[in-house]
Amino acid sequence: MKYRLAFLALVLLAPCALPAQEFQVRIYTVRPPATISVAATKEALLWRTCPTCPETATRSLSITSAKSEITLATNQSAAPQVENDLYVTGNYELRPPVGTDAPPLAADFPLRIHALDGQLVITVTMPIENYVEGVLAAEGGDIHGTEALKAMAVAARTYALRFRGKHAEEGFDFCDTTHCQAMNWNAVTPRITAAVDATRGESLAYNGAPAETYYHQNCGGAIAAASEVWPANHEPYLVAHADPYCVIGGTLKWETTLTAADIDGALRAANIDLPAHWTTLEVASRTASGRAQRLKLGGGAPADFALSASTFRFAVNRALGWNKLRSDLYEVRNSGGQIVFSGRGSGHGVGLCQAGAEEMAREGKNYRDILNFYYPGTEVVTARAEIWQKQSSERIELLSTNPQADSAILPVADRILKDDERTIGWQLAFRPRLQIFPTMDIYRDSTGEPGWIAASVRGQTIRMQPLIELQRRSIVESTLRHEFFHLLVESRAKAGTPVWFREGIVLYLSNPDAPQTNSAATTDQQMEAMLQHPTSRDDEEKAYAAAQNRVAALVQKYGRQTVLAWLSHGIPPDVTAAQP
Repeated sequence: MKYRLAFLALVLLAPCALPAQEFQVRIYTVRPPATISVAATKEALLWRTCPTCPETATRSLSITSAKSEITLATNQSAAPQVENDLYVTGNYELRPPVGTDAPPLAADFPLRIHALDGQLVITVTMPIENYVEGVLAAEGGDIHGTEALKAMAVAARTYALRFRGKHAEEGFDFCDTTHCQAMNWNAVTPRITAAVDATRGESLAYNGAPAETYYHQNCGGAIAAASEVWPANHEPYLVAHADPYCVIGGTLKWETTLTAADIDGALRAANIDLPAHWTTLEVASRTASGRAQRLKLGGGAPADFALSASTFRFAVNRALGWNKLRSDLYEVRNSGGQIVFSGRGSGHGVGLCQAGAEEMAREGKNYRDILNFYYPGTEVVTARAEIWQKQSSERIELLSTNPQADSAILPVADRILKDDERTIGWQLAFRPRLQIFPTMDIYRDSTGEPGWIAASVRGQTIRMQPLIELQRRSIVESTLRHEFFHLLVESRAKAGTPVWFREGIVLYLSNPDAPQTNSAATTDQQMEAMLQHPTSRDDEEKAYAAAQNRVAALVQKYGRQTVLAWLSHGIPPDVTAAQP
């Protein structure tokens, strides 16, 4: 069995010290709210006003931006507070004001809320795999083929790794729109989660670096080179080529009719200096994939005026609707003051074509086949296996992926182990091992522990969160003290000794002067059940507190040495029968 150190609210992680595989994502980017409420959906919320400030518990928060300040009201105080930033953790639901089109969002990712010009800039800190799930829900939710969805998961994950920090100057990595990758964690389905899990940690690399994995809805049968859209981009795996799979699946034909006057207004609204009284539009040049590259306006003064097709499309769509021109793959026909665009495909056409990927999956191709077709020359790689290295002190072995930094814990651990042994009057007969995980993601994935558990013991190994996280919370020594007591207690405990008794002794020895709380209603049997099979964090914390109180009461009544001896000899029946 494993034993855990629960620092209750003390080890909730702030967004300021991010593991390598977590991202800060801005939400409600298009229409940032001026007011929002945050309501707890399980345990209480914890909020603070800076990454290292003390935390306060509450059931709800009401947050309003006043210029560049936040007005904050909680369910525990009638008087509002004025702050600059808020950091919130817990299970919550975000509720924008009634009447807005922004949906409520339910999650448990750490929040940062910042006031800016009368609006709230809201960012969440989430692990990469959760981010990929949200992206797939928004960008690939209509994909039916399992292998196509897995290919999209790898593409979205690689895009995140390649373009992390796209909004670094604004204080976050990505927005939740198509400017980065659209995200919708409300729409995550079991199919999406399965596709992400099946490709967990996999990304595309070219020459050892993450590839630029652009993707789009439908290429119209012709994949575009990256340089057709971004002239400076000449990645060899983003080249123009035919896509026979998209043709089989359907090239998404479309037609749009616009008046010259509507187009003129849209272009002038984009601050494009046009010739007066132009009357016709035609394609002047095309790219290697057949897309419009340059357009020409005729009949005005000057008679011929050229402009970029991509500039034209963005200006028209911004003013007249984002689906008016679905791609640059079109023909143009002028007819009596109207201009008819007959096109196919949707999106920029670079990289993975979702329609083609669907057809490939239908034909039995796997996700790696799909990725090889759309990103030729790249390779699928998995997250680098961490290289664990050993170091030793007089009494302790350290297992770490960064021993140069983590070895600073060894003299501290040696001292605390000696203190614990002196306190309890025993010595360990073996050399304990400290295993320090390099990131919170790897710690959670490897141990199965949630982020609020600072460390846990399995066998003779103490498994710990990243040292930088424990140092930031100033809990390195208290964590070591607690876990060494665990090792000492388990070295003496006979088989069948109740978990509540072992946990209670460790908690008591770690903090013998802790004030007792009212837990008289919790029986030994109830504590044992709650610790053996916890149903929630709240129940587990109550069980720990009750176990600590129970042991403290036993020590007060029978003496510490007598109670410690029960680890080896068993708790007397009359003691277990008598409840405090």
